[in-house]
Amino acid sequence: MIDIFNNYPLQREELLARIAQELQLDKTRLDRMESAYHAIAELLRNDEDFFDGLVIEVYAQGSKRIGTTVKPINNEDFDLDTVLHIYDPYYNHSSEQIYNALVRALEKDAYYKSIMQKKKRCVRLNYKGDFHIDILPACMPNVNEKEVIMIPEKALKSWSSGNPKGFANWFITIANSVSQSMLRKFSTVLLEAQIETEPLPEELYLKTPLQRAVQLLKRYRDIYFQNKDYRVSSVVITTLAAQFYQGENSIFEAIDNIVLRIKAEYSESLNKGYRFKVLNPVNKEEDFTDSWTSVHYQCFYDFVIDFHKKWQKLKTSFETSKDDYIQLFGEGIYKKSLNEQFRAFSKSTGNSFVTSSSLITSGVAYTNSQGNINASQGIKNGSHHNFGGQY
Repeated sequence: MIDIFNNYPLQREELLARIAQELQLDKTRLDRMESAYHAIAELLRNDEDFFDGLVIEVYAQGSKRIGTTVKPINNEDFDLDTVLHIYDPYYNHSSEQIYNALVRALEKDAYYKSIMQKKKRCVRLNYKGDFHIDILPACMPNVNEKEVIMIPEKALKSWSSGNPKGFANWFITIANSVSQSMLRKFSTVLLEAQIETEPLPEELYLKTPLQRAVQLLKRYRDIYFQNKDYRVSSVVITTLAAQFYQGENSIFEAIDNIVLRIKAEYSESLNKGYRFKVLNPVNKEEDFTDSWTSVHYQCFYDFVIDFHKKWQKLKTSFETSKDDYIQLFGEGIYKKSLNEQFRAFSKSTGNSFVTSSSLITSGVAYTNSQGNINASQGIKNGSHHNFGGQY
């Protein structure tokens, strides 16, 4: 049987998967959000003033669609981006008309009216203390194009194009480029390592290294920019991660190489005097960095450098990197994930420190007359969650 605690790279990889799993939105909240935008779609379909007779779809875009959600820090609401896709060519309507039609339809319902906030090109619904939904109205560019959308722009006087479904498909295709046999092999190794313990959640190992990499990068972005301006957007992080991912079959290697490649590309742009651009991979005319100033670029690169420096310290052992895990992902997340790892694999290890720590944190530890911690004899210890020291 494999002892995960005697294999630091394997333990590190499993812990990173646990941290990412802990960071993502739980299924209960995801289900509530999905029910919320399906209810909005139903209300709009029943609107007799504008949407009657039109084929519409309300769907999520961004992190929910590609499986890279991350819980907000500081108890902030999660921002769910959705599209109200009107399957009718944009030239049949003005951008102002479709925006106002959405507002009027929602205002007819007292509840939606009470939580509605008008934004420049979308409408926000604030589900207090939980999440808010941004609804972006959009039409088709022509009768044949079912994926590309036309979006109201510039004070609702013009249009721009987008393709959230295409972007999601692009990302998922790259994420799935990892060797499935290697992914299954890695999952099997971990599942064998806990053969005597309770079953592990399948999703923990079934998400791809790229999806996990984006989650972990976004988490440190949120921590790094807590008290700083010029926060790097999720779409920039997601796009760069996918562009520089080369099929690595571990989370650690994926992040290590992605960040190294970003650094190299950025340095080359400085040395050769061209602007570092992050283009929409499914619409090269859209530049996600077109509004960046020199300050934006400096803050972006400082963030990348800072992350890379901390990440390098994760290469050796937990003894030298515990503080860096905490700085990268937060103390609570790190300790909870490590605690769960201890408990899941403690029965499969010969590491006495791990076994003792697992018994203590589970509240089933006893100390016998020789001072040894065990599960049945001696004085019962109180449970605690202090993870200082070795781990």
